[in-house]
Amino acid sequence: MPDIFSLTSPYADICVTYATLSISFFVLSRSEPFTFKGSHWKRVAFGLVAGITALYLRGNQLALTDNLSFSFEMLPMILVTFFGGWLSGLCSYGVAFFFSGMFTLNNLFMAIILGTLFLFRVWQRRKHRELYITIVLVGIFRLALISGLHGIQVPWTELIFYQVIAALCMILCYHALNYKEIYMSKVFTIRVKAATDELTQINNRASIDYWLAQRQIQREACGLILLDIDNFKRVNDTLGHLAGDRVLIEVGRLLRHLTRNEDFAGRYGGEEFLVMTSTYDPSTLLAIAERIRQEVENCVIILEDGRELKVTVSLGVSLYLPGMIIRKSLKLADLSLYEAKRQGKNRVVASSILTLSTLGARRHSHKL
Repeated sequence: MPDIFSLTSPYADICVTYATLSISFFVLSRSEPFTFKGSHWKRVAFGLVAGITALYLRGNQLALTDNLSFSFEMLPMILVTFFGGWLSGLCSYGVAFFFSGMFTLNNLFMAIILGTLFLFRVWQRRKHRELYITIVLVGIFRLALISGLHGIQVPWTELIFYQVIAALCMILCYHALNYKEIYMSKVFTIRVKAATDELTQINNRASIDYWLAQRQIQREACGLILLDIDNFKRVNDTLGHLAGDRVLIEVGRLLRHLTRNEDFAGRYGGEEFLVMTSTYDPSTLLAIAERIRQEVENCVIILEDGRELKVTVSLGVSLYLPGMIIRKSLKLADLSLYEAKRQGKNRVVASSILTLSTLGARRHSHKL
């Protein structure tokens, strides 16, 4: 039995619980805020970390009988259930169950507590009140369980002290994780706002410049589609700037819908938009550009006064290959866009580099 009144063991347990859950929470929040609605693998990972932590905490236990002891092992399991949902809680319990004797009184007690949390779905309406109710119920249930045992001398002073320390540990870790969740949510909100065009809700010019630079630095080939709304100035002059804004918003919405997860779309400036694709195959690239052109042409835009408006776009297509200067590739797309305008608008024009790329691929295949 550890000397819990020295506070050495409880302090070490608090530090381990706080450190492991905090670090894992930050790691799992690198690409997006970690929530109970997040990726399954993240919730599973959070639960496994909590389960391993619980096994460590079991080493500093206040043993009462061969099958019953007090330790902090339940704390990480309860906490990950609040933040990661039932999947995290179940994974943490699974680790503790299979590596701690399986069908024991301790595991039965933990199953009852976690089952109650699952039943009330505490992660969906997570409030401080639910946590405090959980702490009180766990304490009452534990003490009631001990009271029902016969034939053992119960160290009530130590048990109550242990329960108070456990409650304080849970409160500390809960509020720390809650603060981290709020902080990470704000960080990602600010990051999205900084990279998003306020009107069209797609990537802004700063984000475009960043992605172009990343492609250049990493030498990753990509397709470039530069598009411009035809006769946009006429829309602004005849129907007003609100109508022009409505057109920009609708084109932005279409680009969000048409671009794949691995592709990138942004507002390049004014009525110009840029799409960067992971594919750099000329035929596929031209097919994507043509699909965008058709979708915009077929789209009916409803203005605020109820009138309907249809617009078209002209597109210039180029590509970036390692060894090139990406701004030069973008310039080629711009020249192709200008040519599309000159030819009568509402069309796709490919830059010369697409033709050269196709010829190079053919020569390479003939050599093979």
